[in-house]
Amino acid sequence: MADIMPVGETKPSVALTGVEEFLGISLERELIGIPLKKTLTISKVLDAVKVPYTPSYIVGVINLRGEIIPVLSLKQLLGLREERETTRIVVLDSVHGKAGVLVDRIIGVVRVPQEKLEPNPMAGRYSAFVSNVAQTEYGLMEILDVDRLINSIVKKD
Repeated sequence: MADIMPVGETKPSVALTGVEEFLGISLERELIGIPLKKTLTISKVLDAVKVPYTPSYIVGVINLRGEIIPVLSLKQLLGLREERETTRIVVLDSVHGKAGVLVDRIIGVVRVPQEKLEPNPMAGRYSAFVSNVAQTEYGLMEILDVDRLINSIVKKD
C-alpha cells in the first residue's frame, strides 16, 4: 500500500531506498502521479495572459516570482472533459524547460515501493503519456511521464 502524506510534511528519517515519490493530483476524478523530482512548485491559479496563435491547450503565460512560465491545460492534452474547476498550477521541470499544468486538486506526496509499480496496461486515450500504474489506498494511480508529454507538445509546434 502506498504511503500518502500532505505536501510539505516529511516522515522522520526513514530510508527511502526502493521507494518512488510522486505528487498525487486529481484530474476529473482520476488519480495521477507526477514524479516528485519533476515537480518544482505548486501555485494557486493565476491569471494567464493568452498568447496569440498558440494551440488551445496552451492557456497562456504567467509571471511566477519574476519568471515567465507557459501554462498548459493538462485536461485538453490528455483528452479529458473539463467539468471540474482547476484550483492549482503545478510547475514542472522537463528537458525543454519549465511549464505549468492546471490541476483540479492536490492529493499530496505519494510514496510507492518500486515493486508496486506496474507497467502501463492501458491502451488509447492518453496512455502514451502514462509510464506506470500503481495501486494506492485512493485507487489506481497513473504515473505521468512528464518528458514524453512535453516532447509531444514541442513536436506539434
